[in-house]
Amino acid sequence: MIIKVLFFAQLKEAFRASERTVEVQQGRTVGECVQSLLKEPGALPLKGLPMRYAVNEDFVDENRELKDQDSLALLPPVAGG
Repeated sequence: MIIKVLFFAQLKEAFRASERTVEVQQGRTVGECVQSLLKEPGALPLKGLPMRYAVNEDFVDENRELKDQDSLALLPPVAGG
């Protein structure tokens, strides 16, 4: 199945994109998808970074099962002034 992953803040820089289409196996969870993405070489410094997740614009936890055509947003903490 195909999902769209949206990257924000430092994730956008690490993945060099603001979004990506990803193929995942049926029954995968948000957490499993994120762990797979974090195995990419540019993402290694992001391991352990606290993140919030949104699927189709609703906040979810890492146990949420993904469905075909879902949109998964990865939201790291941001600082501002």
